[in-house]
Amino acid sequence: MRQYTRQTIKRNFFAAMLLAPFIPVLLALGTGGYLFWDHVQQGVLGRLTLLSASSARVVEVFLDDFLGDLTMAQVHLAEYPDSTVMRDVFDTLSVKHKWLVDVALVNPDGLVKAYAGPSVYTGTHIVPGKWLDEALQRGSSVSAVISGQMGLPHCILALRINSGDEPLILRASLDLEIFAQMLMAVRDGGSELFLVNREGEVIAGSGGQILTRERGLVEHVFMERVGTAFHDSRSDTAYSSVVLRHGGWILAARKQMGAVFSATGSTALFLGMSLLSAGIVVFLSSLYLTGYVEKMLRQRDEEREALREQLYRAGRLAELGEMAAGFAHEINNPLQIMKSDQAYMEMLLQDFRERAASDAAFLGDVEEMAASINQLKLQIDRCARITHSILSFGRAGNSEAQNIDLGKFIPEVLTMIQKKVQLSNIALQVDMPPSRLLVHVDPGRLQQVLLNLLNNAMYAVSEVAHVRPGEIVLSCSAEGSDQVRVEIRDNGSGIGADQQKLIFTPFYTTKPAGSGTGLGLSLCHGIVESMKGVLDFTSIRGQGSTFFLLLPRVSSSAD
Repeated sequence: MRQYTRQTIKRNFFAAMLLAPFIPVLLALGTGGYLFWDHVQQGVLGRLTLLSASSARVVEVFLDDFLGDLTMAQVHLAEYPDSTVMRDVFDTLSVKHKWLVDVALVNPDGLVKAYAGPSVYTGTHIVPGKWLDEALQRGSSVSAVISGQMGLPHCILALRINSGDEPLILRASLDLEIFAQMLMAVRDGGSELFLVNREGEVIAGSGGQILTRERGLVEHVFMERVGTAFHDSRSDTAYSSVVLRHGGWILAARKQMGAVFSATGSTALFLGMSLLSAGIVVFLSSLYLTGYVEKMLRQRDEEREALREQLYRAGRLAELGEMAAGFAHEINNPLQIMKSDQAYMEMLLQDFRERAASDAAFLGDVEEMAASINQLKLQIDRCARITHSILSFGRAGNSEAQNIDLGKFIPEVLTMIQKKVQLSNIALQVDMPPSRLLVHVDPGRLQQVLLNLLNNAMYAVSEVAHVRPGEIVLSCSAEGSDQVRVEIRDNGSGIGADQQKLIFTPFYTTKPAGSGTGLGLSLCHGIVESMKGVLDFTSIRGQGSTFFLLLPRVSSSAD
């Protein structure tokens, strides 16, 4: 299995935290951007379609109105088709249509019967064209753009009138500037309007163009899509066009899409700043969380190392305990032999005293021997106690738990140390509650724990007896509804901070050599745990210690 180092985890976590938020954001921006672009494009095309249709309607209404005015003038010309009447018609039309160039009455062969305008055209000076044939056939026509003999670009509106047996054509020339002015009036912001013929020539444009060529309008991409609205991606331009009824003209609308999005620059700037701010927040958050995770990993490693060390020590202590129990068992046998021999030596010593009754020198030797035998007895007893403690510590033993009333049990325990307390001149105070406090424990083991703690307290008090009077307080109280707290507080020497963490370690003792085995508190800790209780303490060096037991409480009704 691949092992990941802390640095690898840190690097991968940082990359994941940094990139993970951006993936949905970029997807959202991409989707939103596409939908926004499509919405804007469709909106522009829709507005262009509406603009081109309305503009075409304006042009067609104008042309229809002009042809209507020609129809009204034909009444006079049908009766008097001469130049005088034609001048009156020209003047009348010029009042309404200032861009009127001239008017003429032409027969089907193109011969000018009457004329009114800036020049004098008679006879065949006006060249007939397609407009003449269309007017004869359809009754009216609108021509393409022509220059004519005056060299002025214009278009011709022709109307067939009947005068006698021969039809005549009433012809009027319009300056193309009228269409340029008309498109300039109806265009909207950012859009361009063009009046285009089938050859791709711009008849008039909203920019003032007159008879020019717009390359973008005459390319096949436009001509093949006349009558529709579309977006040319090569030029990033939107087009819309409508075919007019008159002259086959095309009214086209054009708009640059870049101009549309330039208006959304502030929105793009806001989105960009928001994205940048979010990126900074994500980066700082990733940095903080990565540091936090690294800290947690380091703490976990330290805790794992500490646990491994504790397990190692526990294993060593277990091994040492087994070895100690074995040693104690092996030592206990010779100790029993030594005790038997020591008893035999005491019998002999008594016999030696009787024999040396009259010999003072021999009696002195016997007494010296007796002192040595007593010392041997003391040391043998001490070794026996040590081996007994070691064996008790490692022995599981059977527990005989029963309900104990601490109000009665604790005074009985105190009687065992009452004499020692008095001799040590220690003030022992007992604080018991009036209510009954029952616990379900082995009384022998609880007695062992209390005596051990009281002996330790008396020893701690004796260490500072030259400084202050000794005082021990034993109190018992309810701890919540399901526990009992038994506390032994002394004003002895206290325990140093460096010793407190080792106080429950087997064979560890703060007493001088020969005064303790270091097993008392370890044994008490194990006993209390077997009672499902807690043994703990607080201590201040030089001020005293407080050891307390928390034992499961039994309801008084269970007694």
